[in-house]
Amino acid sequence: MEQCHVCKIRNQGNAVFVDTKKLPVIEKKVRKLEDQNEYESRCLWKDVTFGLKNRDVDAATEAKHRLEERRRAGAGGRKEKETQGETRFFREDGGGWVCDEPFLNRLGAARQ
Repeated sequence: MEQCHVCKIRNQGNAVFVDTKKLPVIEKKVRKLEDQNEYESRCLWKDVTFGLKNRDVDAATEAKHRLEERRRAGAGGRKEKETQGETRFFREDGGGWVCDEPFLNRLGAARQ
């Protein structure tokens, strides 16, 4: 999808919301995949990303399906054992979640 259209108020037709072809490419500053934990987002989604970059929607879809099935299996196993998954930065607190190490704190520590 190169353009995202939104409908104007009162049926006045469609307007371009964003044209991705006109957006600048911004380089990400992230650790290399081999330096990341296996459960970090880029590692988990690397096969999906590869498929999309190669315009192979079928491969991307299959990779996404495998990822979803893996997550379902993990959740099912934890439910059976009545255990909770391990978290790295969050803890449950009164029905909500609290970040133990906010991003800005980690960012500041990384810059030192």
